[in-house]
Amino acid sequence: MAIAFDPANKRVILDSASVTATELYSRSADWLATDDNAKYGAVFRQVGGDDLGGGLSIPPYFFLQAPWRVRPMESSHNLTITGNLFVEGGGVPVVSTLGTFQVNVNYTVPVQAQAVSTGGSSGATAAQVWQHVIEAGISAEQIVRMLSAALLGNATGLHGNPAFTSIDGSKTRVAGTIAAGTRTITMLDGT
Repeated sequence: MAIAFDPANKRVILDSASVTATELYSRSADWLATDDNAKYGAVFRQVGGDDLGGGLSIPPYFFLQAPWRVRPMESSHNLTITGNLFVEGGGVPVVSTLGTFQVNVNYTVPVQAQAVSTGGSSGATAAQVWQHVIEAGISAEQIVRMLSAALLGNATGLHGNPAFTSIDGSKTRVAGTIAAGTRTITMLDGT
């Protein structure tokens, strides 16, 4: 695939329906090194791409330098740009064709995640998470039961002595009093 550069109009001109951000950057570096094209300044700025070791690297990000933009080939087509392609300072990296063609642009950005080691531990089990004490000796499991009662269970005594039952109605999980605009919790049961 040939990629052309129009320095007068600050355009990177494509001749295919698929390109990667890395290809665009590489071709711009080649173009800048040819003849006296360096006088036009950088087309892209790259960040990332650093080697993290173990076969991992930081994904590269390529920023078109203003006012450079990518112009698709002169035909109706779906253009796919793979990689992290942006415009320095914001904006859309692709401009319209010169002719009246319909071009749909699809940006395919690879997803990369890095795992973080926690010292050889595989993490907490579900049981450990649910039994973890959140506050005042009350576990996560008990808090969920009491919240479910207050939000989803039946309630009585809402004019002074509210009581909220478990969703199945088998026991009171939260009870209290209301007097002079003050709510006081008198009983919690998350068992």
